Amino acid sequence: MNLQNLRKLAQLKAVLIDMEQDFGLSKLTEQEIRILSAMTETLGPDVSLVSSKQLRNSLYCKSLSSPTYHRALKSLLQKSLLKPAEGRKTGLYQLCIE
Repeated sequence: MNLQNLRKLAQLKAVLIDMEQDFGLSKLTEQEIRILSAMTETLGPDVSLVSSKQLRNSLYCKSLSSPTYHRALKSLLQKSLLKPAEGRKTGLYQLCIE
């Protein structure tokens, strides 16, 4: 690790923080942002639903403890940013933002 690499990392983080603020994500917790990142990375043109298992095993979420992950997921559901798949209560989710 050297100073130049740390400066580059700091610059990248500054850009990320600015983008999160621009997109209205600064009101969310880091854990909620991680779940949304995992969700959007998993979604594709033919994929509108993502399983909790896919989210949990993603690069973004696998380091979260189980209680932390579930609290953040519950919070995103309460904020209506995610919703369960039609006819289900848990396990399969849809993103509710455009």
